[in-house]
Amino acid sequence: MINNQQNPTWWKNAVGYQIYPKSFYDSNSDGIGDLQGIIQKIPYIKSLGVNFVWLSPFFASPNVDNGYDVSNYEDVDPQYGTLDDTFKMIDDFHRNDIRVVFDLVINHTSDQHRWFQEAKKSIDNPYHDFYIWRKADNGKLPNNWVSLFGGSAWEYNPATDEYYYHLFAKQQPDLNWENPKVHQAVMKIIDWWAAKGVDGFRLDAISHLKKNQSFADVADQEDAMNNVPGIDKLLAELSADFKRDHLMTVGEAGGVPVRRAQQWVNSKNGYFDMIFQFDHVSFWEKFTVGQVDVAQLRQALSNWQTGLEGIGWNALFLENHDLPRAVSYFGNDTTMRSQSATALAMMYFLMKGTPFIYQGQELGMSNVDFETIDQYRDLDSKRFYREELQKGATKAQTLFKLRSKSRDNARTPMQWDRTSTGGFSSHKPWIEVNPNNVEVNVETEETNANSVLNFYRKLVELRRHDPILLDGQYALVNTNDHQLYVYTRESGRSGYLIITNLSDQSASYQVPDTYQNLKLVLTNDSEKQRPASMKLQPWSAYLYKYERN
Repeated sequence: MINNQQNPTWWKNAVGYQIYPKSFYDSNSDGIGDLQGIIQKIPYIKSLGVNFVWLSPFFASPNVDNGYDVSNYEDVDPQYGTLDDTFKMIDDFHRNDIRVVFDLVINHTSDQHRWFQEAKKSIDNPYHDFYIWRKADNGKLPNNWVSLFGGSAWEYNPATDEYYYHLFAKQQPDLNWENPKVHQAVMKIIDWWAAKGVDGFRLDAISHLKKNQSFADVADQEDAMNNVPGIDKLLAELSADFKRDHLMTVGEAGGVPVRRAQQWVNSKNGYFDMIFQFDHVSFWEKFTVGQVDVAQLRQALSNWQTGLEGIGWNALFLENHDLPRAVSYFGNDTTMRSQSATALAMMYFLMKGTPFIYQGQELGMSNVDFETIDQYRDLDSKRFYREELQKGATKAQTLFKLRSKSRDNARTPMQWDRTSTGGFSSHKPWIEVNPNNVEVNVETEETNANSVLNFYRKLVELRRHDPILLDGQYALVNTNDHQLYVYTRESGRSGYLIITNLSDQSASYQVPDTYQNLKLVLTNDSEKQRPASMKLQPWSAYLYKYERN
């Protein structure tokens, strides 16, 4: 029986599964995933062993940014279903002992939201101060602040002779969190969904709530809108709302360093239970292409593991709806897709924290190789394409970059079977299916004991049921190379040794003799290795349990 009040830290001993509703499963054959489709796939989700799901937005929206532009927080976009579908989905998940976490977008709304429709009418409208407005500066834009989607962050509103601020698309005006009425309105939304059974929220773009109130030009755009001094007051007030309703919270906090995160997720008085940080995925360095440096990856992840030890809790992830597929970004998605997908899985999944799996990650789904810009749907990808061509880049050069980093890589339909639509729909999907679904799909991997899917199931089982993997301390074994990621999880004299070769080349490793009674628990390698002189094949992974002298 799910009772968050009696078990307020349930999320520590948990594994999460992120669902992007539009691309998960289409139940009504219109080419778009929906809530009834999610309901139908609950048995599959339960079979993974996960115990909570996080759903990307499905609220009412014009879908300029695929639902991250909300026009009504208490209604459902008709393409996904109805409120009744939502309530049934929550109940069905709960009956299967799976908690439900929603995406809450409160840095901004859609320009079609009732609040903004009123706000733009006049400066005297009660909703005007729900948003951020500035007069023109002698016929010029208010300042040099830019949108993360390109161009100025200011858009003119003729009715009031003012500019409104938008960190993202112009159709996504930012809320004015300096106005206490905004917090009061959001608090009602939080309480409303809590009463409907929602167990938590992932908080989109939460590090951007506070804006630099000088509204002066900035040399570094981060100074305008990211982790701005004074944000702590806003977050503390929000935190009280979530804690009152016994809700789990995960804040999307790009650009927040570990020293600040120690305050944000402090187990005694932190604002959130966890945050998503992006040091290891170079989240804001969009459209760069190149091999991920294993030494830098070790350093980035270890920094967070040690930085939050005894203070707060990590959220562990490699993929989400905004990122390329991990097997394409970190691994080898051509000749060693399965091997690299399982090696990466073991590498991140057994660290200290709560692991998240993004839909399709458990299959080793990879980036899609679109040939034209018309195949893309993401507004940021299309913006990038236009700007690159204006700078003189060729179509081929720009498409090459998009194939590596576009958000659409994560948004192609879930691959359920080998049919032309991937079993996602009986209709042409809203975005094309990755043609490798012929080999990479649930149906095929279910029957293969050595598949990526079944490897993830084994990891979930281990992570959820071994106390060492829950509370054991993380320690990096520094191999001083650019291939191996080796670490331990230890409690008392017992522990686990995790060894992964994250490269296309073989490597050698010798397990120190301080680790005794070694027992091989899990590997993706078909060859048996002697711990004293391991010859690690490319993208091989080993998990040993040990006793220390």
